[in-house]
Amino acid sequence: MSVPGPGQFGAIVAAVVAASWLPVLAGAMTRTAVGWIAAVGLAVAVEWLTRRFTAGLLVSGLVLASAFVASGLVTEPTHYMPVVVTGGAVGLRTMLEAWRSRRMVSVTPRVVLVAVGLYLAWAALATVTSIDHIVSAVYIVGMVAVCGLAIWKIPAALTEQSDRDNLLLSVGVLGAIVALTVYLVEAINPITVFGRALGDYQLADLTIAGHTTGLHFGRSAGIYLAPLEAGITMALAVGMLLGWSVTRVGWPRVLARLGIVVMVPAIVLTLDRTAWLAAIVSAGAFVVLARRARLHAATPAAVCAVFASVFLFVLVGTVGANAIGNFCAPNCTPSTGIDETPLRGGTGLTGREYLWAASIHAIEKRPILGYGPGNNVPALYPFLVGGEHHIETLTSHSTWFRTAVEMGIPGLVFLVFVLLAAAWIFTRDWLRDDGVGDPVRLALAAALCGLVPAMTFESFLLGGVTFSSLFLALALGVVAVRPMSDRAY
Repeated sequence: MSVPGPGQFGAIVAAVVAASWLPVLAGAMTRTAVGWIAAVGLAVAVEWLTRRFTAGLLVSGLVLASAFVASGLVTEPTHYMPVVVTGGAVGLRTMLEAWRSRRMVSVTPRVVLVAVGLYLAWAALATVTSIDHIVSAVYIVGMVAVCGLAIWKIPAALTEQSDRDNLLLSVGVLGAIVALTVYLVEAINPITVFGRALGDYQLADLTIAGHTTGLHFGRSAGIYLAPLEAGITMALAVGMLLGWSVTRVGWPRVLARLGIVVMVPAIVLTLDRTAWLAAIVSAGAFVVLARRARLHAATPAAVCAVFASVFLFVLVGTVGANAIGNFCAPNCTPSTGIDETPLRGGTGLTGREYLWAASIHAIEKRPILGYGPGNNVPALYPFLVGGEHHIETLTSHSTWFRTAVEMGIPGLVFLVFVLLAAAWIFTRDWLRDDGVGDPVRLALAAALCGLVPAMTFESFLLGGVTFSSLFLALALGVVAVRPMSDRAY
């Protein structure tokens, strides 16, 4: 197999990602079934057309296509199709290679594979006793496919250093694109796609020490329907560009830093504190890991300092934002004035305390097998309906609580086991200076450090197909494996 050059790689990955969205268009404009048929056909076509290249192309295409899933660029019936196209191509490549070689190759440490196997086995058992077998069956199929590819197949497929570097760069470019859409929605709103407004736009008033300033700006989520996915995607992308650029000089490093500069204000504009926290921890972790590897860490230190300052000022209420309910344009004559309610500023959890309390009640009802994968919202509904906060359609807003609600306490234990197994492998190598000088591995390890606290405040799913959840699985798989150049065979 040949390794494509940088320009060729970018062009092919862009074409793969564009192709993954075509079934969405077909399904939304005609029938959903037409979209699914197109998705299967395109998966086969993409694999065939890229067969002469290394699998890194398809891996980057899969990761980028997963960004569609939670966006407003898909409809509810079609939102899985981009991942089916790209993930199907990776899966087909895996099966064909196994058929030709008559063996299944995996470089992932056995302890990680065992941990993931236990996690998936318990999820399957929870599916059997699920309150909605159809929903859980769809989820368990996706979880097995994602974990199989991201943790078992992809680490073995990224044998070329160029493929590993291009993966980081691809995610970095994705983050920059998302940032540009944040600014676009900020400037032009509403933008409607498939009958839904993009960006979750909210006009806000900057506050200082709790007092309004009259300085208005727009909270924006870009192509997404809620700020979390936009903020987390960009926070992870910043970390990937830090890793990609740390060993580069000249224009590549300048362009990477420019991309980071573009993303930082956009992350702030989402007003998503979870994304800020992830950026703080991941950038700080990269500083520590890079110094151990004797790499320069001035840029990640600056990123960490910027987001730590923003987070702290908002947390203590020095700076905040009020949502503007009705705004009177210049030269109008308002009768009631501008209606403002607090949006950011202070230590409030924005309703999470009620979701967490409901999650605890749900876990007490079914502590062993839970309610089944994908049933977080209906499990919480009886404990939230009728409340004054109107949050009965929300998830637990915590990966830990979500996992325990859907798969019981043993499922949560197995999730923690997976995280600890990967962390143990990486930490052991790091302490031995064994294979931890690779910037790709360092960047993904730092990103995982940022995702762990984010998992406390948002509902990710190990085995999920949204960008953040798929990235979590992929990072766990790659971090647990030493790069090819450091392995002895």
